[in-house]
Amino acid sequence: MVKPLAAILMALMLFTGPAAFAQPVSHLEPTDPLPGKAGGSYADLIAFVAPGIVLDGSAYSGGQSLDIRHLAGWDDPGVTLAATGQLHISALPAGPRLAVLLDFGTAANEVTNLAILALFDLTETPRLLDAVNASLDGSTSFIAPYLVALGDGADLLLTQSTHHNSSQGYAMTALTLLRDDRFELIDTVATFRENNCSYERSQSLDVTSAPATPFADIVAIVTERTTIPTGPCTDLAPPGPGTRTITVTYSWDSATARYTPDSDAFDALARENETRF
Repeated sequence: MVKPLAAILMALMLFTGPAAFAQPVSHLEPTDPLPGKAGGSYADLIAFVAPGIVLDGSAYSGGQSLDIRHLAGWDDPGVTLAATGQLHISALPAGPRLAVLLDFGTAANEVTNLAILALFDLTETPRLLDAVNASLDGSTSFIAPYLVALGDGADLLLTQSTHHNSSQGYAMTALTLLRDDRFELIDTVATFRENNCSYERSQSLDVTSAPATPFADIVAIVTERTTIPTGPCTDLAPPGPGTRTITVTYSWDSATARYTPDSDAFDALARENETRF
């Protein structure tokens, strides 16, 4: 049965901006049937990614090594599933394909979750087209606007990995190019939230497209808002309240066959945020 989305979407709004939820993301159980005419269930798709895994509802067992590349090109040769864990499945239609995000929880000998992003063709018998380890931090989810058409059969896919403590939240958003049935990272955008008695600061990310050829430009905007609570606080000297925006535009470079940013502003923001941890 598809799970209610309200609580999940409210949590995501801590990190995302007001972009419309244009694409339907489903949260599923392994026994849920696959869409279309292919038949079978999501358990069949999981078997492509982690063959031999034993499922009992959303619980799994059967830790194993998975030879899978990392979306961000990290050098680790693969990942190892924990002996047991809880599996969270979400799916997103991607044109004629289906993008499936499998969050297996914390991987063996790791502190971050293992989240495999897989692309399937379901036109006939289910077929795995590509799969990557999309985890950049803690739990990983699809985020709005989910899928942005770029033209000529290419799309921008957005996922976000997050973790938080009592007063700070950390989010790493992956801007992923989906082209020719393969995932390719364009960039990652780190955003940060802090909340204490002296001030509250949040950073939200909005992503849109702008007309260009052969593929649309990608316009990413981080909006930072700082507010000062009305209650008394002597712990920290508050900064000045206000709002600022940081914009980076990614354009297709035909010479390198890649998207390139027009500045390093997001790298500078990440370094600035690190000083606040």
